[in-house]
Amino acid sequence: MLEILGTTPDTSAATWQYLLWTTVCGAVPAILNVVLANLVRAEGSALHAGIGTMSGCVLNIILDPFFILPLGLGMGAAGAGLATFISNCAACIYFFILLWVRRRDTMVCVNPKAFSFDKKIPGQICAVGVPAAIQNLLNVTGMTVLNNFTAAYGSAAVAAMGITQKINMIPMYITMGISQGIMPLVGYNYSSGNRERMKKAVTFTVKISIAFILVMSTVYFTCSYGLIGLFMKDSEVIAYGGRFLRGMCIGLVFLSIDFLAVGVFQACGMGKSSLIFAILRKVVLEIPALFILNRLYPLYGLAYAQTCAEFVLAIAAVILLRRIFKEAPQDRSI
Repeated sequence: MLEILGTTPDTSAATWQYLLWTTVCGAVPAILNVVLANLVRAEGSALHAGIGTMSGCVLNIILDPFFILPLGLGMGAAGAGLATFISNCAACIYFFILLWVRRRDTMVCVNPKAFSFDKKIPGQICAVGVPAAIQNLLNVTGMTVLNNFTAAYGSAAVAAMGITQKINMIPMYITMGISQGIMPLVGYNYSSGNRERMKKAVTFTVKISIAFILVMSTVYFTCSYGLIGLFMKDSEVIAYGGRFLRGMCIGLVFLSIDFLAVGVFQACGMGKSSLIFAILRKVVLEIPALFILNRLYPLYGLAYAQTCAEFVLAIAAVILLRRIFKEAPQDRSI
């Protein structure tokens, strides 16, 4: 599986050591952490959802040097995985304590005895959840194809692409969080028929996301080589990564629009629309673009594949959002 995902003989051992703790041992707390955060957020407790998630992230940052570096336990990649595993467990404990404290005021229940086989419940969950799961699976597929293309150019290119993706994830996850944050508000107003309030919420979010992303994209484009150098001092990696980051950061504006559109689709129960977007993003647009751009512009063209795909999707997102605003139900009682 590691070979399929694009690892090389130089990186496979370290990858497996990390995978052992984060996935083999840590899959349950990693998934449960996300599930509990979303359930708490769905009740309007965005602050507690953020605290629980961020507490795990902060703990991970604190533990990493101790587990990884020779001055600590010196475990290397395995230490990074162990730190992540412990951090996810700590985040889960926070959410369990929160639910216990608020047990009289919350609708979230983790008691196995309360599990229901009512077909309406899993049916409604799967209507939105399955397309979202397929979307994540396709994202992994796209990354696998990208890693395999990059691996052909050596370990320095792989390291540079990995660093670039991590840096690019910072603004990407922030915009993703913003789009997820308005999902309860969009869902409430859509179901109650308050079309105008839903439109204002989405429009306000678009303005915030685009303004933030434009600033981040400008910083990334102008300081790309310096940012890569913060992670690794190898001149070859910096040379690769600087050009990769400049290609990827251009697409962040379009990506923020696409994330918001998918969030609106899911909040309105439009699982098919989010699934179509996922298929368009990876299968129809991005993966073919990787093949074409790598041939036309070897290696460096890979960084522009996502930008091309997100640009097309952003146009489709604007069209569909306008249609939703026009066709949303009005004046329906809750």
